[in-house]
Formats: sequence, C-alpha cells, structure tokens
Amino acid sequence: MADIKLLSVNCHGYNAGTESYLRQRCHDTDVFLLQETWLSDCTSSVLDNFHKDFAAFHTSAMEDKISRNIMLGRPFGGTAIMICRSLVSRCCRITTENPRVTSVCMKSNGDAPDVVITSVCMPWNDRSLKHINDVEATIGCLQRV
Repeated sequence: MADIKLLSVNCHGYNAGTESYLRQRCHDTDVFLLQETWLSDCTSSVLDNFHKDFAAFHTSAMEDKISRNIMLGRPFGGTAIMICRSLVSRCCRITTENPRVTSVCMKSNGDAPDVVITSVCMPWNDRSLKHINDVEATIGCLQRV
C-alpha cells in the first residue's frame, strides 16, 4: 500500500480538457481524487466510461437542486474517487451522506492497517452563517469517516 500513487485535481467542471489530462496521467496514477466535478448522478456515467482500467465512485452536490427543479446559475460541487481496477477489489465505498465528501476504504493485504481515501470539496468562504454551517457539517462528516 505504500506504493499507491494518488493525484488530486480540482476539475472546475469535468470536461474534455480534464479528461485528457487524467488520461495522460493514467500510466503513473493509481487513484484520482476529483473535486468540483459539476456532475449530477445522471451525468456521472462519464466517469464510469473514463478508462477501462479505472472504476469510479462519485458524489453529486447538485441532486437537491435538481430534485426541486431549481436550475439557476452554473453547476457546482461534486467529488469523485477513481481507482485502478487492480486495486478496486480491495475497496468498499463509505457512505458519507454529505455531497462534499466521497470516501472509500482500501483493505490491506497484510498486517498493515486499512486505508481510508477521501476526496473532499470544502465550502467556498463567502463569510456567511451558511458557510460556517457547511464547513462544520463537512468537518463533522470527515470526523465520522
């Protein structure tokens, strides 16, 4: 497990440019941590189809607004973890119940402890009470994980 190579990317919207960059890094990366994918549950299949050697775990931050038919402004949020298929059999998703956090547990294959891998997108600081609440909820989620 000490040799696992991770790459964290703030996508600012998962698009062709992001995908091209990730494809260039496939040969030397085992786990991609993505933030700000801007994908909904319906559009996250692009991550599943990214590369035959990677499996994706995605959390959308837009489902609440989509379910209420509020489609104002630009897309936002979303985190994902894409793991090399040679490792995915040792991984299980951790339910976070927070749209800013995607986590998996990677089981060790020896005496080493299991490893929790998390992709998190912290709230933007607009100096509001909502921001403080979002930060506290995100940190609380990470503590539970």
